[in-house]
Amino acid sequence: MTRTLRPHSKMWASTTTTTTTTLLLFLLFLATISTTLTNASSGSNVNIGLVLQGGPDGTKEGTENALALQGLKDACLPSLPTSSGYQYKSCTSHTYTPQSETLGAYSGLIPSKTGENDFMMALGYFPSKAIQTAANANGNKLFGIVDFEFTPPVGNIVSVMFSEDQIGYLAGLVAGEVAKSRGGKVAVIGGVDQPSVRRQVNGFGSGVKIACSTCIAYGLYSGTFESDPKLIKTVADLLTDKKVSVVFNAASIFGTLTLKNLTTQQGIYAIGSGSDEWVTNWAYGSVPGSEHVLTSVQTDYTVLVRSVVQSVLRANLTGGGTVFFGVNTDMRQSAIKLAPAHETGGVFTKEVEEKMRGYVRDMTVGKLSTGVDHKSGDSRSSGSSSTSVELLPLTDKSSSSPSSNNNKSTDPDENTASSSHRSHASSNKVIHNPLGRLFFTPAGLLMICLVVQVVDLIGPWIVL
Repeated sequence: MTRTLRPHSKMWASTTTTTTTTLLLFLLFLATISTTLTNASSGSNVNIGLVLQGGPDGTKEGTENALALQGLKDACLPSLPTSSGYQYKSCTSHTYTPQSETLGAYSGLIPSKTGENDFMMALGYFPSKAIQTAANANGNKLFGIVDFEFTPPVGNIVSVMFSEDQIGYLAGLVAGEVAKSRGGKVAVIGGVDQPSVRRQVNGFGSGVKIACSTCIAYGLYSGTFESDPKLIKTVADLLTDKKVSVVFNAASIFGTLTLKNLTTQQGIYAIGSGSDEWVTNWAYGSVPGSEHVLTSVQTDYTVLVRSVVQSVLRANLTGGGTVFFGVNTDMRQSAIKLAPAHETGGVFTKEVEEKMRGYVRDMTVGKLSTGVDHKSGDSRSSGSSSTSVELLPLTDKSSSSPSSNNNKSTDPDENTASSSHRSHASSNKVIHNPLGRLFFTPAGLLMICLVVQVVDLIGPWIVL
């Protein structure tokens, strides 16, 4: 039997050609719009909006807001250098500060300012719902949020997080080195028992074991990030009874107030977190107990914001995933770093400093890893146990509900938050949706057009 190729029918061919041509023209129209939108921004000016944390004194020295503003100032320049791979000639920055740190304070602010900006980024948990609302209504724009992870991811939002396990790990390395000659017992105060906090707690325990294999690392979860005088005393008494010599704060305000109790009344050494707590919470050494603040593990928002904005300027930042920032031997690129030992040079000695530099080098190149699972916050290097610390139960727990502190809260909706001070050895790592929005890009639409053209050519012919 002979097989021949022939047109199915003139009517079919005519109808198909007309329909295909119409579809082709429509897709080309969409592609033209998309390309025009891209080209309208590329090579000219880009507007970048940064939504700061609300409340009074939000930009005082050392705060997250102040550091973030510096990062924006460093990157978003009125005249951009042509040698940096930037896709724009100039950058205009806009900053917004809500009156308070509540969900409601952001709900009207962010959507109303979206039209002024090509890219908007906000800090913390409280803007999360407003960012998602704005993103849903503006699918052609990219948004960013710091210290909050959308799970599942949102296609045009990039979550930007510090590697929290590295924060705990770095603190554990310091604690282990210092405790070697001071009884060999250390502790970490965690807030709410959730992945973002477990990453710090278990990172801490892992770091202690690297620096001091014979040391005991205790850990506890207070169940709150806020002030609770009764519970603070309970925790302070418990850690004093355990004869610990160094304590790390992974519980925000609750942890700071507990450390103030321990440093002033018990002479226990403290490791702060987030900011340089000797500066921000011990007021440059003017608050009692400052002489026992060893250091703080700082999360540098200047590095983070500067890096994110530079990625926007290079047009290589993608939504639908998470970017992690961690330690780096280059301090200008390191988003996680140790604050100076302001009054504790006799304890945080030059020898300890040199060892810490070595640890950071090994973390940066991947020779040292925290062994913490990002999703759960559990330890993967503790055998059958999911924790790297000896957990201490609190028999007198406060009834306080989990704090809504912006760096530590979770979103109860379908998209949940997990602040992350990032778990990777390099200064940053991108995890994103591999499909992205391919078919709604100029390249994707061009691919569809080519397929349609091929179908148009061979469609009228069939194998008989």
